Amino acid sequence: MTFYQLFITAIRSLNKHKMRSLLTTLGIVVGVTAIISVMSIGEGAKHTVKKEIERLGTNFIIVLGGSPKRLMTSRGGGGNLTITEKDYKSIIEECEDIALASPGTHKFLKAIHNGNNWNTTVSGVNEVYDQIRKWKIINGRFFDKHELKTSRKVAVIGQTIKKELFGNSNSIGKTIRIKKIPFKVVGEIEKRGKLPDGRDEDDIILMPITTFQKKVAGIKREVYHAIMISVKRKDRMDQAATEIKAILRQQHKLKPTDDDDFTIFTQDDISQASDAASAVLNILLLIIASISLIVGGIGIMNIMFVTVKERTPEIGIRMAIGATTKAILNQFIIEAIVICLLGGMIGISFGITISKIIGFFLGWPIFISNKAIFISLTSSFLIGLFFGYYPALKASKLKPVDALIERG
Repeated sequence: MTFYQLFITAIRSLNKHKMRSLLTTLGIVVGVTAIISVMSIGEGAKHTVKKEIERLGTNFIIVLGGSPKRLMTSRGGGGNLTITEKDYKSIIEECEDIALASPGTHKFLKAIHNGNNWNTTVSGVNEVYDQIRKWKIINGRFFDKHELKTSRKVAVIGQTIKKELFGNSNSIGKTIRIKKIPFKVVGEIEKRGKLPDGRDEDDIILMPITTFQKKVAGIKREVYHAIMISVKRKDRMDQAATEIKAILRQQHKLKPTDDDDFTIFTQDDISQASDAASAVLNILLLIIASISLIVGGIGIMNIMFVTVKERTPEIGIRMAIGATTKAILNQFIIEAIVICLLGGMIGISFGITISKIIGFFLGWPIFISNKAIFISLTSSFLIGLFFGYYPALKASKLKPVDALIERG
């Protein structure tokens, strides 16, 4: 028999037991649905995280006070005040790849306006911070170099602060109080939304770092939690990070055997860490999906054994009129493969639908890749071939006389 004839025979056989054939595919359906969903949602999540990382700024490098080990164990991971004004000046003077840089410190404080109060992050930065982070001022302006130098009591606020303290009214020119000190609102940052870790980027107040240190934090020395840096060219980020590391080790008089007392992250480092975490998660979920496929394959093997048993007389008649062992073997293998491919196609449809629904509720873009569909169909084919082979082999080894006697 030709492949086409064997295929038609398999379809007719499965059509006789529609419900049993459909139920047999459930394990495959679940497994393929999981594969499509995991890969599609994973790609969407990766795309979303990359967009969020790009929002950090252009060719972004951040230098944090504190060693990497200390940052991991410290509460909030906000860094320590080990970066000084001297460090900052050395970096911007000695590293030619730097376009813009801003020192930064922060504190969680209460802001008050006309009886409304809100606990938020108050950060001290310099006049180029908004350019480094690519933050757009939608109302008013950012503070300038003169206000930084003279420690003026001015503030730029995020949209969450605007909503909680001012509601629908205009905030520009109004006064907010932080630690009983009045600050004039000079600008509002465009709505930014949440970061991948859940933090609200709009829940922030920015002010000149000199003002923050002298009047809010009460810090007499010029020390910082971090330095935010924008590099001139993307392909020079790693080189710039290496130079910054050498400068800081020299400034801090660290011996070759001493660990860094600072931490440097580049935009690429954050992106690579995100990709690595996403890849590990996807692998774990795909393993779970593969278990579903294997369970489905075992179910198909069992059903194929039942099918062989039921159709033993038919096998005997076909062998008696000239069907070869190979033809019988191929027929049952094709039936198993057809069942699995049917489950695979149903699973692909369910996976695409579920992915789009989840993407809609999460607000993520969903990418249905040809790779995911290819993996799903290939997995279905291989499961059918592997788990259908032994029952088909058993059917092909039946002796015509024994099969016909069983019929009688």
